[in-house]
Amino acid sequence: MRKLVISILVFVLVFSELNVFVAETIVNDPTEPEIECEEQLETDDVENIATECKEPEKENGEDPTTEGEGQPETENSGEDPTTEGKEQPESESGEDPTTEGKEQPEPENGEDLTTEGEKEQEPENGENPSTEEEEQTESETEENLANACENQLETDGEENPATEGEEQQPETDSEKDPEVDCEEEPAGEEKPEIECEEGFYIEEEPAVEGEEQLESNNEEELAVEGEEQLEPNDEEEPAVEGEEQLEPNDEEEPAIEGEKQQAPQCKRAISKLGKGIRLRDVDKIGDIDFSKLDDSENELDGFTQMTENRGVEFKVQGEKERKHYMYFGDVYNGRSIESLEVKNSYKDPEIRDDWGRPLPDMETTLESLVSGKDYINAQTFQVMITLGLDKSSEHGVATYFYSEGRAKSDKKGNGLVIAQGGYQSDVAQFQSVDLPILKLYKNERTKELIAYAAVINDHYTGLYLDGYVKINMRPMSSKGRINVSMKYLKLSDEYEYTNFGYSVHMDIAMKHQESRMYSLGNEKGFYFNQPMIDSRNYLLYFFRDGYENHPVKFEGTDYPVNKRPFGIPENSYYFFNRLNSSPKTNEPGKDVMYPFTDHPGWALRWDPKIQKLNEVRSASIEIAVSETKINDVLPEVQLDNDGEYTEGGYRIGGTWKAPDSEYISLYYTIDGGKPEKIQDFKNVNPDIATPWEFMIPIAEGLDHDVTIYAIDEYDRLSNIETIKLRPTLAITEQVLNEDGNVPTEVAPGETLNYEILVNTGYGMEDKGTYGGVTITQKYDPHLKQPPTDLKITDENDNTIGTVTFNASNNEIVAKPNADLRRSTKVKVTYKAKVKEEATEKEYVRGQAIISGKYSTGDAVNQTSNEVKIMIIGVLKFVSAPQTISFGDKLTISPRTKTYYPIPITLDESLAVKDSRPQSRNPSWTMTAKLIQPLTGKGTGSTLEGFRYRFGENVSFLSTNASVQIYNKKTTNSEVVNISNTWNPDGDGLYLEVLPGTAKVGVEYEGIISWTLHDVQPNE
Repeated sequence: MRKLVISILVFVLVFSELNVFVAETIVNDPTEPEIECEEQLETDDVENIATECKEPEKENGEDPTTEGEGQPETENSGEDPTTEGKEQPESESGEDPTTEGKEQPEPENGEDLTTEGEKEQEPENGENPSTEEEEQTESETEENLANACENQLETDGEENPATEGEEQQPETDSEKDPEVDCEEEPAGEEKPEIECEEGFYIEEEPAVEGEEQLESNNEEELAVEGEEQLEPNDEEEPAVEGEEQLEPNDEEEPAIEGEKQQAPQCKRAISKLGKGIRLRDVDKIGDIDFSKLDDSENELDGFTQMTENRGVEFKVQGEKERKHYMYFGDVYNGRSIESLEVKNSYKDPEIRDDWGRPLPDMETTLESLVSGKDYINAQTFQVMITLGLDKSSEHGVATYFYSEGRAKSDKKGNGLVIAQGGYQSDVAQFQSVDLPILKLYKNERTKELIAYAAVINDHYTGLYLDGYVKINMRPMSSKGRINVSMKYLKLSDEYEYTNFGYSVHMDIAMKHQESRMYSLGNEKGFYFNQPMIDSRNYLLYFFRDGYENHPVKFEGTDYPVNKRPFGIPENSYYFFNRLNSSPKTNEPGKDVMYPFTDHPGWALRWDPKIQKLNEVRSASIEIAVSETKINDVLPEVQLDNDGEYTEGGYRIGGTWKAPDSEYISLYYTIDGGKPEKIQDFKNVNPDIATPWEFMIPIAEGLDHDVTIYAIDEYDRLSNIETIKLRPTLAITEQVLNEDGNVPTEVAPGETLNYEILVNTGYGMEDKGTYGGVTITQKYDPHLKQPPTDLKITDENDNTIGTVTFNASNNEIVAKPNADLRRSTKVKVTYKAKVKEEATEKEYVRGQAIISGKYSTGDAVNQTSNEVKIMIIGVLKFVSAPQTISFGDKLTISPRTKTYYPIPITLDESLAVKDSRPQSRNPSWTMTAKLIQPLTGKGTGSTLEGFRYRFGENVSFLSTNASVQIYNKKTTNSEVVNISNTWNPDGDGLYLEVLPGTAKVGVEYEGIISWTLHDVQPNE
């Protein structure tokens, strides 16, 4: 029941006459009975132990010269034989003579000495000592300019020849090895002491027996470099005729015979490793620990350690006559197939490669292995095939390294290099040349081949171990594709950044200049298509993406002789001038040939990254060889968009497709954790997407990143799909009326209570905060401005932020405190009154939005449900009289007398309007009650007699109870003027005074309350 109450103040004056008038009227809303109608406002880097032992020096302060440092003059006195792989000591002028792959300093006359790959300076006799290396190897009539020989060292007393291959430079005042007294520790630092044994020997400067010095006007040596030559096997290089070779009995560093001294106990101070570890300080090969390069201690289970270097055969689908091998090192492409089974065939002067070459003995030291130069280089990993020819036919083997499969002919331009620099855009301050294999393993079941190799730093101060590499070759598909995984353990800390480079000077099956390179398009890689003598095609692929740790940049060239992947300070002959250089070669488009037709070559690089001492970095490359064009399609995973949290976890589903795979395994990870298998599948329909569904055991309440991917039987990885699982954010809005109920309709003048509730879904374990999140809502134009009682609170009604009303854009803005934990539930409340002039049948609408970013950086943008309430008609007082007067100078009668009120003006009439929909069958009633009876002013005497007639019914007004004075069933929305019917002959209010009750000279006043009801009172 709803009711509206109006109270009337009645004044009565009596002198000689009875005067009565109404002084005040109070109107009450029908929703609040008896309420007046007036408005209410409310590093650690591992440091190396440096020996504090001072080694004896020669009396003249000079270090002995290493073997191979000086070269004898050839028959042509104007020519200087090439010193391969050696650096030259400084000349008397202090200038550094040319070394292979480095720039030569300027002589005193200002002329530039010859650098590798550049035009060389002519000697005095006018002859050019350098010839193009490429032409020498290709010509059958020309001979190599110089034979590698060992220099004979001679000392005044005892002989101590330097290790072959280790380069030393004469000591100068500015460049000496640091000397620390064995008895003293560096002041100001506490450093751990380790007792060590140092071998002592007397170093005397050996003279090179029979050595002649080359002379030029500027008294500096010219090196013949940059030539592309076929070199004889290192073991069988002939000595220069007439020279005696000084050879130690074994490969170990010789000591003074018969004078092996007891090493004293020395203290070692901690220092940085710098260039790495001197080779003489490295253990025997069998004692070297490679475990940091392995993923697990059982990684080599099923592998066999090899004693000879041979390839591992793997099967290629559809190819029956050719065989495919993964292989390290050189293999001469002129070989017959049957020669691969011949013991020691690598020693054949026509072959001179690495197939069948013995691998290092485990008792051998790294220093003796490197100095002996009888090792296999790991950097030239490759796929080798045997052709479909008679086994005795020559040229039965095909690879792709220049020259004729012997990569060492251009070892600077062939294979993997490890490069280092001080910053990302630095040149290669260090770049490896040789990676001698120390151990080689094969797995006949999985068809894998693993090599462990050393990274040698051939520094001018000596030979250093820069680190170790592990190279794992394994098949990736049945179409001849293999993955080469490279892991590098860094044992130096001179430079912060590390990068990988891989280059090839192409020579497919001795075709060389006929090798043609084509693009796979979209920087996916490139391939070569070469017809072979077995009347089949040879397609060689190098893939640049679609797998982890792939290379990022490619560069091609038409002249790759001795061209290294990266620029170095001493040389400007490179593919990439810096560790992070962008390529100059443009992508020509799929199946379009690159413009390299003379001496085709190329290089790939990875991204330079910071790598600290004892850290491992990984890189990979994938290669394939096939008779037919490969359209390798990797497995593909797609996810549905309807994943959801359930009681058992997060339900996810999608499809996978793998046209080139027989088996598929699906995996997922949570927050980068351990991969978990979803299921193994047999690929019954390779060309059809197979659906799958899985419940990930994960509870809602925290942020999670879930990845889904597939791997086939060749460990080929599909695309990786990532889902960012965030707790379900809920923002809801509701509106209540003044009774606390949810209304569907509202009348003008009524007040609505708004509530916006936010639940982020985060649990108490979450540490994130609301950060920059804001809750906003447009304020409906049907509502009166401004809203009142704006609050933002938590579940305990604590204020947790600010709420403001922006009148300029008619918007409510609530901001939780930035440091408020987002697990807190937020409630925004305010009150708003519907305008009196609000149009019927329109809606009051409300919809909140939460947006911004949490403290974690995750974006938030969600909209609440919309609330809308129809504005309907209302039962209301249109007007009510403020005073009702019964006249002036009324005469007191000796009989009962009836008095009627003076007619009321229209604007103060007692009028009601009911505009409620007719579909609701509206009706209403009005009641009246005396709030204060007619009371004599100053006397306190009362006067009874208020009556109200409605039809046949006459009601007596009293203070005890309300009486119905009017009722009506609404048939239209017209105004009902009740007071307009007040007259002696009709309905209305009147006063009936009994004789003797009115006092002369007394003024009477009273108050009547009118109440409007929207239902019958008895309901």
